[in-house]
Amino acid sequence: MPAGPFPTQAQQERWLAEPPFSFVYGGAPSAELLADWPCERTCTLVDAERRHHQTCWSDPATGLVVRCEAVAYATDEALEWIVYLENGGATDTPIVEDLQAIDATMDADAADPVAVHCARGSTSSIADYQPLCKAVEPGGGVQLHSHGVPTTTGAGPSGSPSVEYLPFFNVQAGDRGTIVGLGWTGPWNAGVARRADQRIAVRAGMDRTHLRLHPGESIRGPRVLALPWQGRRVDAHNRWRRLLREHYSPRPGGRPFAGVIAQTVWGSWMDAEGHIAEIAWWAEHDIPLDCYWMDAGWSGDMEKSWVGHQSNRVANERSFPHGVQPVSAAAHRQGMKFLLWFVPESVQPDVEIGREHPEWLGQPFSHEAYGDQVFYGLDHGDPQVNQFMVEYFSGLIETYGVDIFRQDGLHLWPPDSGPDREGIRQIRYNEGFYAFWDGLLERHPELCIDNCGCGGRKLDLETIRRSVVLWRSDCQASGVFDPIISQAFSHGLSHWLPLHGAAASLVDLSAYSVRSAYACSMLFTGPGDPSKYRSAEDAELLRRLVLEYRGVRHLYSGDYYPLTPYSLDADLWLAWQFDRPDLDEGVVQAFRRDQCTDDTCRCVLDGLGAEALYEITDLDTDESWRCAGADLLTAGLLIQLPQRPGAAIFTYRRLD
Repeated sequence: MPAGPFPTQAQQERWLAEPPFSFVYGGAPSAELLADWPCERTCTLVDAERRHHQTCWSDPATGLVVRCEAVAYATDEALEWIVYLENGGATDTPIVEDLQAIDATMDADAADPVAVHCARGSTSSIADYQPLCKAVEPGGGVQLHSHGVPTTTGAGPSGSPSVEYLPFFNVQAGDRGTIVGLGWTGPWNAGVARRADQRIAVRAGMDRTHLRLHPGESIRGPRVLALPWQGRRVDAHNRWRRLLREHYSPRPGGRPFAGVIAQTVWGSWMDAEGHIAEIAWWAEHDIPLDCYWMDAGWSGDMEKSWVGHQSNRVANERSFPHGVQPVSAAAHRQGMKFLLWFVPESVQPDVEIGREHPEWLGQPFSHEAYGDQVFYGLDHGDPQVNQFMVEYFSGLIETYGVDIFRQDGLHLWPPDSGPDREGIRQIRYNEGFYAFWDGLLERHPELCIDNCGCGGRKLDLETIRRSVVLWRSDCQASGVFDPIISQAFSHGLSHWLPLHGAAASLVDLSAYSVRSAYACSMLFTGPGDPSKYRSAEDAELLRRLVLEYRGVRHLYSGDYYPLTPYSLDADLWLAWQFDRPDLDEGVVQAFRRDQCTDDTCRCVLDGLGAEALYEITDLDTDESWRCAGADLLTAGLLIQLPQRPGAAIFTYRRLD
């Protein structure tokens, strides 16, 4: 793997000539086998920025066909690929094992310090998405993984891609490096090692493969995206953000996702009339809300059984005698979208789908998240089940008037059928899961999928292409909405993802708490019926802050510059900058936390033109002034907040 740019087609093809993946076949490494197998290559132009490469190797002896589908990006010098293995023979193949979606090397000088920059995943902790830097010593290595919390009973496995670590990491050697992202909604392992010859070896793949392929059977590996860079690491991450925003983000209705301002209320907190009154409250107070979000509790009987209620997609008759349609209709009349919570894979005996299709129940599971309650999971890997799910939930989307399909829950696949089929059920499950989301999006082109995944635990290249994450961590599900948590989540996650939402509590509203939740999307929530704790002063404050946020929301998908180090400490400042170079404008936010004794913070800005002139506006005072770009890049912006906690926000625009 080259450590620097490879802008020409010839250079990219030279890289592709050496497969950037590996596996073991019949006990032999693929690097040795593929070198001797017949190979065919094609290259076609996708558009002005992308070329599609296909490379196929065929084993004359067993009929195994190895196909690598790759997309080369001319502008970003990035390369994406997936490897497919298919049995084209008449008998079972020898064992295919240790499939590594990426197995490549990059250069490093002996004097170069080598490090892996990565981030924690989501474990429902206030430290979720914390940036990490792991040094790679000569002869040593760094291991990353995400396995998730396994089921506590039952033979079937489970796994999530963004629990222990996010499936994105940046391997840096001196002033060069490569950002790697994985697309696999299951457990994975990755290793970065510095060899004796100083080259850096990078390997990553799903947690385990050891299987034979039956005649005509095929499998795929995780999707890989590699972005080589040279220069400043912060600039590399911003190239990564732009690449994901342009090519790996959902486009409901064919348009880039612009974000939403939502209020989230559990279905069980109010009856239908209460929800309709809540929708009307925002309109009556002239507060522009984009989306009304009905979370868990609207179906079945949650108090009797959590897993029973999540397996039931029929509205609770006591609270919703006419279904949830009157609530979605009320939202639509006010120009709002309607978000509804589902756990599509969950199924229980004698409850709806489980009652109609008991043969689909499979084996029972239990999980620490559900206490002692036993649950079952529908298998996306079964084509009949998966097609039913596409049609069934597509019907609910239409019937219930759903604009944003919120998917929660775990990934559970049946146990493999034998020791020589390890990994096959996980592969089939993930293939079916992607087909499920694709089926919903194909039938409902305007639909947006909200990827809850037990609070940010299903983040990878495959899911972010199809969904957005509006709720980043279940650590806030307990009702703890310390603004420092939202600040820290945004500070860490923004290195890797351009689109995500942040939460602010409707309890104890302040400019500090709400501004801490400014991101590409923002949601308001609180415990129970909001009318019980909301005041007239809250409405006035909400209107002012929501209008302020709407004026800057478009900036949070731009380039990201952390202006202070990441921290959860209450005695420090935290600040960041989002810049839209295509619009010549940006936003700076700074937070003085509640135990910080220093009332000033100087933020040295980034990404500006040194020779340019900028107009700075303080959104608290509406005061504007002009400042040279060179001064903002060196002396910086002096921010003073006499109160603590406090939140300052400034916008800027280039004048020339």
